[in-house]
Amino acid sequence: MDIESRLAAYRRDGYTIFEAVYDADTVAAWRDECDRLEASHVGALQQPLRWWFGNMLERSPGLMWPAVSNPQIVAFAERVMGPFVQLDNLTLAAFPPIPREAAAGRVTAWHRDRWAGFPTGEYRNPVSINAICYLQDLTDETGPLRVRVGSHIEPIEMAPDEMMQPHPDEALIYLRAGDVIVTHNGLVHSGSPNISADKRYFFSIYYNSSWMKHTDTFDGPNCQQLIRWARQRNDHRSLRLLGTDDHLQTRGNSGFLQPDEARWRQWSDEDAAALDDSNPT
Repeated sequence: MDIESRLAAYRRDGYTIFEAVYDADTVAAWRDECDRLEASHVGALQQPLRWWFGNMLERSPGLMWPAVSNPQIVAFAERVMGPFVQLDNLTLAAFPPIPREAAAGRVTAWHRDRWAGFPTGEYRNPVSINAICYLQDLTDETGPLRVRVGSHIEPIEMAPDEMMQPHPDEALIYLRAGDVIVTHNGLVHSGSPNISADKRYFFSIYYNSSWMKHTDTFDGPNCQQLIRWARQRNDHRSLRLLGTDDHLQTRGNSGFLQPDEARWRQWSDEDAAALDDSNPT
């Protein structure tokens, strides 16, 4: 799909799918890391409902930075949010299976993502987006992703007693391991119960605008090393991802007398021109 068609579909539907972004070895390494972190939590007396590990960039920078900074995903994010894209949080998660009878007629929980607001009937550029990658194929057993297509625009309400139930207007998305789905933060969506024989793994890279607070911390030694590396290269995109936006004041107070997307392209071109690839260390 060319970028303009992808953008049009994203604005219409509230999501877009990048197929086969990561290969089988990379996906397996992320699953292994989740298992390693789970095993390090000694003393659990019973299997939890889910394993949920945050601050994954600081925990495992070598594994996770290539995903956070994936140029295909970040470039798309800049087209829908402008060159203001920072990492809010990176979470690696695993959901153990539950009995089939306990899953019957249930979903995980319908919701819009953080900082969404309630739609007004018109498309609005998101201030945050989610880039989700599942670490196994989604099937009826592992549980498809469920979405209400267009719910980032339409003022769709759901009552509390509907939040855990399938909906007649839902679309089921069966992603393959290594695909990445990028969602608008206003899209109503839910996971599905896992009734397979294994854990249901995924990671979520949640990006927000660089003028917002971020959930993950970037003051640990690993993230600080990444910041120094980006500073040496004059890499403004990477610095923004790591919570440092050198252009925030000027670009955030630009006067706004030109269309946003034209200014965004100009600023992205300026950042690319400033990048010093001769200093990779």
